[in-house]
Amino acid sequence: MSGLMQCASCKENIDDDSRFCDQCGVQIFVCSLCGRPGMGKRCIFDGKELIPAGTKPSSQTEHLQGPQVDPQKQQSAPPQSLPQAPPPLQAQPPAASGEKIKLSSASLGITIEASHGDILGRSKGPFAGTLGRFSHISGTHCKVLKTAVGWSIEDMGSTNGTFYNNSRLAPNSPVPVQSGFSVKLADIDLLITYASADSGATVRIG
Repeated sequence: MSGLMQCASCKENIDDDSRFCDQCGVQIFVCSLCGRPGMGKRCIFDGKELIPAGTKPSSQTEHLQGPQVDPQKQQSAPPQSLPQAPPPLQAQPPAASGEKIKLSSASLGITIEASHGDILGRSKGPFAGTLGRFSHISGTHCKVLKTAVGWSIEDMGSTNGTFYNNSRLAPNSPVPVQSGFSVKLADIDLLITYASADSGATVRIG
């Protein structure tokens, strides 16, 4: 059974096996030796390296010295080019300030008009007053983004998850929203409507 730890950023108590704070959305870093959360590069208690929560520290010898290489082989070996990682999905502001996404539920009496970068959460973002009554939605749940390929939804480490096409989204990884697919914030179903003139499709959240 998991316990609690304090987020080093917002000081709120969260589950000690969390990888992201479900209140402020930041990634949790813990000491590679004592396991206590912290900020920066080193633990303030024992000076050891901070690593992302849920990962295992590399061996101390390899971390400090690196892998051992034969000097003879190192001189004769030709230089190798490192593989290039694909560029991340870049969020871009809407082409016109009037572009918004409308999130609505007739049964719940909810109507939200979200702009690029708006956070959806129980206690954070411009719609906390509307979403605050839903206890299963995290304080900082997700946000909407206008990207180069259209509107996207990004989970921010929510406790009960953001689901797209029946699959839970990985935190901090924007996923394009397409017409006809399903998205759910915890247990709340909404209907998303593109408010811009060039994005008239509707997407079902839920």
